[in-house]
Amino acid sequence: MSALPIAETKPNGPVAASFIAAGVGCFVLGLIIVLNEAKILASTTLDFAKNYGIGSGVGPLSGKVILSTLAFLATWGVLGFLWRKKEVNFNRAFVVALVLVGLGFALTFPPVFELFVVK
Repeated sequence: MSALPIAETKPNGPVAASFIAAGVGCFVLGLIIVLNEAKILASTTLDFAKNYGIGSGVGPLSGKVILSTLAFLATWGVLGFLWRKKEVNFNRAFVVALVLVGLGFALTFPPVFELFVVK
């Protein structure tokens, strides 16, 4: 019997970068919502539908989502470039991504972000 050829594996850096970037995008969305509710960010600036005509009908949520998507793309681009040929600790990257997604998800719930409402 002949031995099967060993398949070459690709580095996991780009995949880990996309996981962490998704976590950063989720966390930025939650953070922007909290900052908006705390009146640290003016909601009129984040209303991209009104100010720029982007996401018409969505209102101020369009700006929040666009900014969090830009954070995702920037993080993915930078980490993907830095880790393009590297093998990284995938378990650690996955845990970081899960923590960021969990925090971002929690920050979008009204009982959480209403803790920061300035009256």
